[in-house]
Amino acid sequence: MACADCTKGNVHSGTPVGNEITLGGLQSYVTGDENSRRIIVFGTDVFGWRLPNARILADEYAEKDFWVVVPDLFGGKPYPFLSALLRPLLIFLFIPFLFRNPKASQEAKITGLLSHLRETHPNAKIGMAGFCWGGRFAVTLNHLFDATFAAHPSRVKFPDELQGVTKPISFAAADVDKQFDAKRADETEALLKSKGFNDFEVIVYKGVHHGWTVRTDLTNPEKKAKRDQARDQALNWFGKHLTVKST
Repeated sequence: MACADCTKGNVHSGTPVGNEITLGGLQSYVTGDENSRRIIVFGTDVFGWRLPNARILADEYAEKDFWVVVPDLFGGKPYPFLSALLRPLLIFLFIPFLFRNPKASQEAKITGLLSHLRETHPNAKIGMAGFCWGGRFAVTLNHLFDATFAAHPSRVKFPDELQGVTKPISFAAADVDKQFDAKRADETEALLKSKGFNDFEVIVYKGVHHGWTVRTDLTNPEKKAKRDQARDQALNWFGKHLTVKST
């Protein structure tokens, strides 16, 4: 399994305000103004596009004048969100999940969606925000987007998968995380600088765990504040790098 915290967390309450449509052959949740010239592709964690948490967070992004697309990358078969009592059973489900969703097919789905968006919105700037599982592809496909944001990315092959980073990228990391901790954050910063690349930021959050940006306990004021800080980090990054000049 990727990590214990990859399958933990809370389901958030709230009513998503977007719609479900098909884009680039993928079922997708979309929210915000479709005519916006600033688009964010939202790469979810393993629990997929129907988890309320992802949709609620996407809605918050959309409030800042982005059109946000949350695609179903798992063909209708995301990783199940089970109760704490049943969580030990998840180890038996993870290997089949990996076989169903290899890196190549995940990247093909995202690049296919991106190509569709480039065609239908030729004057838009397009970024990707990836979380946990989706965070990996905000790294490996960074060069195809105008900017990316990776929150507690999982399964990133360091340093190889960072070599292709050429576009603005922002990382949000937990100080303690078996996938991408403070040490790996420092290593990432050093690697990117060694390449002469400076259009990045790496922010480490203390007192949080892997997955906090999507599945934290929102009833805990301190945890919610850290979640909101990471949200604002992404919004500020995209606000800076998805700017479209007036014609």
